[in-house]
Amino acid sequence: MLAGIDAAIEAARGLVPADRIPPVRSEAVERGWSADQVRRALFDLLVTTAPKPSVPARPESGPGYDDPAMLIDAMAEALAARSMPGYQPQGSGRHAEFMGWRPSDMIGELLRARGERSVPRNPTLLAERAFHTTSDFPALLSAAANKMLLAAYQPAQPTYRQIFLRRDFRDFKPHRHLRVGDFPTLLPLLENGEIQAGTMSESQEIVLLQTFARRIRVTRPMLVNDDLGAFTDFAAAIGRRVADFENATAYGLLNSANGDGPTLTTGNAAVFGTGAARANKAGAGSALDLGGLATGRAAIMRQKTLDGLPIAVGSSMRLLVGPNQELAARQLTVSVAATQTSNANVFAGFVQPLVEPLIQNNRWYLFSDPLSAPVYVYGYLNGAEGPQVTTGPVSGVDGVEVSVIFDFGVGAIDWRGAWFNPGT
Repeated sequence: MLAGIDAAIEAARGLVPADRIPPVRSEAVERGWSADQVRRALFDLLVTTAPKPSVPARPESGPGYDDPAMLIDAMAEALAARSMPGYQPQGSGRHAEFMGWRPSDMIGELLRARGERSVPRNPTLLAERAFHTTSDFPALLSAAANKMLLAAYQPAQPTYRQIFLRRDFRDFKPHRHLRVGDFPTLLPLLENGEIQAGTMSESQEIVLLQTFARRIRVTRPMLVNDDLGAFTDFAAAIGRRVADFENATAYGLLNSANGDGPTLTTGNAAVFGTGAARANKAGAGSALDLGGLATGRAAIMRQKTLDGLPIAVGSSMRLLVGPNQELAARQLTVSVAATQTSNANVFAGFVQPLVEPLIQNNRWYLFSDPLSAPVYVYGYLNGAEGPQVTTGPVSGVDGVEVSVIFDFGVGAIDWRGAWFNPGT
């Protein structure tokens, strides 16, 4: 076997760079290649190291067709398009060129785009090159994961966002959300032109930002086998999972304490209560009907701000119910053509039904416009909405770790803008 290997190498001397021959011989001996396999490897080396004809510079501005960044984006679009049914690729349409490419094909093309002269065809050798520090392959994985993740995350519309107010976080310190009182009542301007000073009341509640994360590894065996199935399945599913996680986290807070919600600093009591300090919960659970809805709306409108003025409930309210109460909620809020005033649906138009499977039993809530009278808030770190994808090496293993990091926080800041009925 060694004689055949040496004979093949001797025949190629002078055609391929002398410094490349020892590695080829070592690999051939280690892997037990035949003479024909050696000759094929040497031929590949000859093709990749041969001088290429010069191409005149093109008089165009901007990145070229073989610009690595454009190549990565097109390949990422191709990975996303073939992994997610219904995915709509963006850009120039160049992704179609790579739709049938294997991961090893993409690795080789990325190496050539960086000016690499000796790109192996062997998937095993390509897999080893994919995880070098100079490789663009981790960037390709990150770009593809981001595209698939956002394609699933952005269309999702968790229902909690319709009743929670968005307030983003600057950092991970406890954030004090001020519930600012009313601007001082305007007074007549005095004859001497002096504008009188006033004060604003304020209370505060603390809301924390938390970090959530998951990860998956893309390893050398996956690339040798040309199999990125686990990675693409993970990236395609995580966007929807994150949106569901947001919704579950928000409603987990709202459903706490049997629906009364978390304990607020102000008054050291839950969000919803029957006492005079809250007066935003039914004394006894009752069916969702016209009278109960009128009671809840009137209770909210009787609430006072920190300075004793009626709160602004906004132009519309949300009637939040679970599956058990969907029919009643829709019947109470649908517009009907009535011939008599007594038959008109008085709440149609400014009370909107919101059905959420995570609302338990026969509970129902009435929420004011969160912009006018926020009760619950949510937010992301520095406005970075949604999950973020990062890639990095795996310690002690040939591979890349693809991580999804999600910074998200929810909390309660007030009680005045909502009403809770435990139902029957």
